[in-house]
Amino acid sequence: MFEARPRLRTLEPDTDNGLYQTLLESTLAIPFKIDWASQKYVYVGPQIEELLGWTPDSWQTVSDWAQRIHPDERERTVTRCVELCLAGVDHEAEYRAQTSDNRFVWVKEVVHVLCDEQGEPTALIGFTFDISEQKKNEQLRAELEAEKLANARLQERLSLTHDLHDGLGGELVHMIASVEQGGDSLNKAQVLSMLKLIRNDLRQSIDSNASDQVRVSSTPQEWLAPLRRRFNDLFEALGIHGDWQFPSRWNTPPSAAQYLALTRLIEEALTNVIKHSQARQVRLTLAQPTPEALWLTIEDDGVGFDVQAVEASGLGIGMRSMAVRVARVGGQLGIASQPGRTALTAQLALAAEVGACPAAQALV
Repeated sequence: MFEARPRLRTLEPDTDNGLYQTLLESTLAIPFKIDWASQKYVYVGPQIEELLGWTPDSWQTVSDWAQRIHPDERERTVTRCVELCLAGVDHEAEYRAQTSDNRFVWVKEVVHVLCDEQGEPTALIGFTFDISEQKKNEQLRAELEAEKLANARLQERLSLTHDLHDGLGGELVHMIASVEQGGDSLNKAQVLSMLKLIRNDLRQSIDSNASDQVRVSSTPQEWLAPLRRRFNDLFEALGIHGDWQFPSRWNTPPSAAQYLALTRLIEEALTNVIKHSQARQVRLTLAQPTPEALWLTIEDDGVGFDVQAVEASGLGIGMRSMAVRVARVGGQLGIASQPGRTALTAQLALAAEVGACPAAQALV
């Protein structure tokens, strides 16, 4: 079970030496010695009485030691100690020790196994330390971590509720009013745009509240490679030339919420290009003009559209959704279009540290 080469370890201090005993008994640790053959205590330091309340002469055999270990740790501690002693292996043990007034105190034992020439144990010598304060601190840290996790989960639920109420809820109210006031004038495209906005807002709420679980790619290339591969396949099938321009590394990486927002923006913008633009050329440019700024531009040479007219018609819900998505993570979205050129530009303010952007922090 334990592979340990037998070794001769018979050197031990002369316990009859008065100076040595004085030093032992002046430490905070409790020294002890056990004869292996008889399983009896040869010596226990007087400090045991101050820590546990038991007098030194009440520690006669190892049975006294075992019986004063908390029941939850007794079998495991005793079994492990015996196995390691038989293997001649020095070891440590932590457990709750019973006091004379039936309380329990956390202690740590450091045990040195003395062996004969055949490697058989002859005695155990060691020290017992009071680690109650350490265990209290560990328990306090564990409780604080559990409370922090519970608060984070509660905040996620509250944030999701807030987003659904103020975002999706507001859009639903607006759409209901549009339908009620529009009579039969709403066409299929308008209704479809409204439904898409509901989908986009719901996706945004889910993404925002999951942003703390997202790992931002280490480089722009790692981030954009899957998107480029997916859309280039579609572009190729439609005869569209795609041009992707981006730096080799981040000056300052975006936060997780910004990262998600830009990913969704690219997906939606390029999907719109494929569906509506009739473009032959598409260029995506990612740039960081300063360490605190990130610009994303998507351009195409398609038929273009009248931005103001689309917004006024009620069909610009998708554009408004994209603008809201970018604004929520501390950015601005600009859209310019005319025949032969449509450009969508998102400008984001980056924080000095990932996740430190105030707008992004409000999402998580």
